[in-house]
Amino acid sequence: MQILRVPSYPVVAIVDVALPATEYEYTITDMADLSVSEGTAVSDSNSKVSIELSSKYDTEYKIDIDQVEYYIDVVRPYSNPNDHGNTASEIAAYASNEELARAIIDSVCDVEFYYKKKIIQTTGQGTDYLPIWVDAKKILKVYENNVLLYDADDLENSVTDFEIVPDGSAITMTFNDAINRDESARILLPASPTDITELDYSARGFPKTWDYTVVLEVGYNKVPSDIIRATELLIHDIDCGKLDYYKRYIGAYNTDQFRIQFDKAVFDGTGNLIVDKILDKYRKPIEFIGAL
Repeated sequence: MQILRVPSYPVVAIVDVALPATEYEYTITDMADLSVSEGTAVSDSNSKVSIELSSKYDTEYKIDIDQVEYYIDVVRPYSNPNDHGNTASEIAAYASNEELARAIIDSVCDVEFYYKKKIIQTTGQGTDYLPIWVDAKKILKVYENNVLLYDADDLENSVTDFEIVPDGSAITMTFNDAINRDESARILLPASPTDITELDYSARGFPKTWDYTVVLEVGYNKVPSDIIRATELLIHDIDCGKLDYYKRYIGAYNTDQFRIQFDKAVFDGTGNLIVDKILDKYRKPIEFIGAL
């Protein structure tokens, strides 16, 4: 089941249960970080229960109720169907086309324009920085060796404050005073008992081989205006039956025996050249950094 994350909020999932007018206990699991919440609700006369879900993130929820599991996708559309229809049937038709257009854009573009929770599991490098490789907007939790150090919802009990560096490439501890950060790991020299001066190199930041789990808010707080426009163009093509690839990617045409040569973009694009040009700015030349 997919529920669109659009105003008016909150997002409500309606699930079937066995009995009408009965109180049920339910459990909601956010599949992004496996966080769990519980609640109770009373079924209506049609044996249906309405359960409110968070409207902040695009994510998948698992609802356990009446010994049945329901999986609910909460997704923000790239173009709000409620703005493109006056009747329930018009809105439903636009929503169906929007889902298809969004799937096409997601399949050909390196970036998805959602707002999600994401978990990063990594190890310290012996520096003051913990590199991240996602478009992070906010730090929610930081675990060090499976111990919770920081919780954005419980700052009073957090051991350390963390922040995202201005260029978004890493997280670091928050310091209010002047500090000379360690951009590279320190060289640890073993101290000999015969040394006159003891060498003291204390660990700072994120020590080598220590395990870190970071829960982040990532993605787009709102859908970019050009992506909204691109989605609307695709929806119009879908609605009018204009997604004919053979009309849009012809590189050569001969009238003798109707010989047609297609451009290689026929296998990479959305079927709309204008939409492809809009998406080009979001394509990443390098998706993963590594060594051969």
